[in-house]
Amino acid sequence: MNSKVHGESFSEEVDGKSVRDTLVFTCDGQRFIMKTKPDQLAGILVEDVLPEQTEATMEAIERICWLLAFATQSQVACYGHDYPDGSPHKVRNSVHRAGQNADPVIEPADGSAIRMFVDQAYPQFKALEGTRSLKVVIDYMLQAARPGLPMECRLVFLSVLLENMKRTYGTQLQFAFKRGKFVDPVTKVPLGFQEMVKRMFGSEGMTPSLQPLVDLRNEVLHTGVASMTIQQQKAQYDAATDLIREYLLRLLGFKGNFLVSLAGGSVRTI
Repeated sequence: MNSKVHGESFSEEVDGKSVRDTLVFTCDGQRFIMKTKPDQLAGILVEDVLPEQTEATMEAIERICWLLAFATQSQVACYGHDYPDGSPHKVRNSVHRAGQNADPVIEPADGSAIRMFVDQAYPQFKALEGTRSLKVVIDYMLQAARPGLPMECRLVFLSVLLENMKRTYGTQLQFAFKRGKFVDPVTKVPLGFQEMVKRMFGSEGMTPSLQPLVDLRNEVLHTGVASMTIQQQKAQYDAATDLIREYLLRLLGFKGNFLVSLAGGSVRTI
């Protein structure tokens, strides 16, 4: 697999040198021993996997890859695996997820922080990955962070991402959906984009000011361009990204420090 994270503990001495290259994740009652390499590659060893556990183990590794992708804001994918029992259980795949340099959510050089994040977030990620389309959410974040994109394109990606998050939130709560809008289950009043997003963030204890973001979203989606300066657009993009990071971390049950934009304060704690 490709990965930008560093290790937490040191491997045994090789040629008289100790290398901090090891992370051990504990997910689904299994230990996933990850060995990092200088060329941003890594391998994961899972011991004592029975043949009938192979598929479930590979699914767990895929979830770990998605969590690492979110943490580092860079594509992470497993390109193959071996099952060393003498049988032809060997798989190699082409990987089309190039890594990218974007502002991470969890510091990749802090192996302890990466391990704690994966261990904490994995259970909720597994529970919600389908109902809340978490792989789609993370992929849209990575697409928005791709280098070289015009700011309007970044904002469109985040707008579509918020629409997706809002839809899966309403669907999970089993809100009725009529004429393109969710309906309040008590008052039967249709709920617009801003109200649904407000409720979504509120469900995780967040009360952000959404009007500037909503205004910019409407302008970009309806006209294709923004009247704001690039600096103003960047400020709104950073604010939206910071909100999405915190919301997802809260949704996944994470407790600890995470990184945000310089305007947001650089580091926040949940």
